Amino acid sequence: MYFSKKSLKGLFTFLLISLFSLGSFAQIPMQAPAAAPADYSDAELRQFTGAVQKVLTIQEDNQGKMMASIEENELSIDRFNEMLMQGQQQGMDAIEASEEEMMAFNSAINDVQQLQQQMQMDMMQAITDEGLDVEKYEAIMQAYEQNPEIQAKIDALFEELGNQR
Repeated sequence: MYFSKKSLKGLFTFLLISLFSLGSFAQIPMQAPAAAPADYSDAELRQFTGAVQKVLTIQEDNQGKMMASIEENELSIDRFNEMLMQGQQQGMDAIEASEEEMMAFNSAINDVQQLQQQMQMDMMQAITDEGLDVEKYEAIMQAYEQNPEIQAKIDALFEELGNQR
C-alpha cells in the first residue's frame, strides 16, 4: 500500500495524539454547551489567531523532530505506526516484533513522549505569550467550531494575516 509522505504524517499525528494526550487543549470536551458565546472582543480574537499560528508552528516543528527520532531508532514511520496501532488494538504485549525492534520501538516511544511534553509546555507558553490563558484559548476554539459568526471573524483575521506577509 502506498502512502504519500503527507498522508503518513497525518496518520502519524493522529496515532500519536490518540496514544498520548497533548493536554487539555488537544482534547475535545465530552459535553459541549449548546451554543458557544459570541462575545469575544476583536483583541481577544487577534490574540487567538496569533496563538493558533504559534501553536501550529510548534506542532509542525515537533512533528518533524518526532519523525526524526523514530528514524534515529532505526524504525520506519510505517513500521512505527503499524506497531503503535497493534499495541493500541491488542495491547503492547501482542505487538509482533523482534526483540531488537521492540527495543527500538520502546526507545522511540520514550523519545516521542519527551518531545510531546516539551511541545505541550511550548504550546501553552505560546498561548500565554499572546495574552490568553489556556482556558480562554480552548473556549475560543470551541466557539470557532460551533459559532459561524466567530468562525467568520477568525477566518477574516487569518486572511488578513496572510495578506500581510
